[in-house]
Amino acid sequence: MVGCVGLLRAGLGRGRPARYLEELAFACRRLSSRPLRGLAGRLLRRWQYPPASAVWRDRQIGWKRYWRDYDLAQRQLATSLLLKAPGPNGEKGVLYSSFEYNWLRLLAHHDARRFLADYFLVGASSWSPPDYAVMLSFAGLSTDPVFLGISNPADVGAYRVAAPTIQAVPIMACDWINPDFYQPRAAGDRDIDILMVANFSSFKRHWLLFEALRRMRRDLRVALVGIPVPGRGAEELRREARAMGVLQDLEIVTNVPIETVTDYQCRAKVSLVFSLREGSCVAVTESFFAGAPVGILKRAHVGAKAYINSRTGTLLGEAHLARQLEQFVEASASYRPREWALDRITCRHASTKLNAILRDYSERVGYPWTRDIAPLCWRYVPSYLDPVDRAALAAEVERLPEKYGIELKQFTYQPT
Repeated sequence: MVGCVGLLRAGLGRGRPARYLEELAFACRRLSSRPLRGLAGRLLRRWQYPPASAVWRDRQIGWKRYWRDYDLAQRQLATSLLLKAPGPNGEKGVLYSSFEYNWLRLLAHHDARRFLADYFLVGASSWSPPDYAVMLSFAGLSTDPVFLGISNPADVGAYRVAAPTIQAVPIMACDWINPDFYQPRAAGDRDIDILMVANFSSFKRHWLLFEALRRMRRDLRVALVGIPVPGRGAEELRREARAMGVLQDLEIVTNVPIETVTDYQCRAKVSLVFSLREGSCVAVTESFFAGAPVGILKRAHVGAKAYINSRTGTLLGEAHLARQLEQFVEASASYRPREWALDRITCRHASTKLNAILRDYSERVGYPWTRDIAPLCWRYVPSYLDPVDRAALAAEVERLPEKYGIELKQFTYQPT
C-alpha cells in the first residue's frame, strides 16, 4: 500500500521533478504487482531521455546516503575490473564495476558519456529490490543500456522498470565463485558442526542461532566467523550468547584472511544464513564449493535461497529450530552441494553467460564482436581467472586515466 500511494503521488507530481522522481524511485522498490511495476515504468520512461534525463545527475537524486556512507569524493573506482579493450570499427570494450557507489563516482567525477561511447558498463547491484534512483542516473548518456547483475532472481522483472537505461543480467554476485580455491574435507574429517559466516550486524540475526543452541547438546562445536561492526564485536556476541543461555563453547573468529574463512567452510558439517533480507549472499555458494550444505530461513529474501534443494541444503522454519538443526547436522554427509554447484554456478559458467549476453547484444545492434571478455571470479574483489589476461589488458588499464580520467583502484587478490 505504501508503494501504491507513493507511486500515485509521484506520478501526479508537477513543478518539482527532483522531489517527485525521488519519491517515485523509492515507491518502485515497494512494488511487487506486475501491473503496478508496468505503470511505474511508464511514469519513468519520459525521464530517461534527454533533456529531461539530466535531472537525475544534476540534482543527484538518491545520492545522499552514498555521499555519506561511501565517500563519493573519492575518484578511484574500487571492485572494478577491465574485461575487454575497445576494438576497431566501433567494437566496444567492457568494464565490470560492482556496486552503486562506484557508478556514482564514475558519474560524479568523470565524463561518463564519453566513456560509455566506447565501453559497455557491467555492474553488480547491492540491493534487492534494486535502487532505481542510482540506476537511472545513467539515463540519457548512451543509446546502449548499462548491464546490471541481479541480487535475487525475483528482481529480473523489477529491472524492467528502469528500461531502456538498464538491462538485467541474470547473474548474481554469488555466481562468480572459483571452486578451485576450495578443498573440501571428507565428511568424517569435518570437525565443526555448525558454521555461520556473517558480519556481526544485527540483521544477520545471530540471536536466532543462540536461541536454538540453548536447546541443543552441549558438546556441539560451533564457529562464528565474521567482521565486527561498531558496538558489536566478539565480546558483545559472547555476552549475548551467555544471556540467552548458550552452553556451548563458541569459537568466534574475526578479521581473518579469506583463506582462513575458506578453511572453516571446508571443515564445517553445515553452514547457516539467518538474515531475513540481503543480496545474493556469497557465503552460500562458497559453502557449496567447500562441501558444506547450507540452511536458510524459509521466509528469507536472499538471492542464493534459489539454489537450496535436496542436494545443497535445507529451508528452515523459525519454530522448532533446534530440532531442525539437530536433524540437519545429523544428515549433513548425505548432501552433495559441491557436485551440484560445479555443474551449474561456477565463475566459468557466469563468465560464459555474460560474454554471450554482450556478444548477442552487439550483434543485434550492429557492433563488431571479434574478441571475448576475460573471464573473472570473485575472491574478496573481482579478479582475472587467468593471470595472462591481466598482462594482456594492462596497457588499456593504464590508458584509462588519460583517455577518460578513470583510475581503477588496483587490488589483485593474492593468497597469503
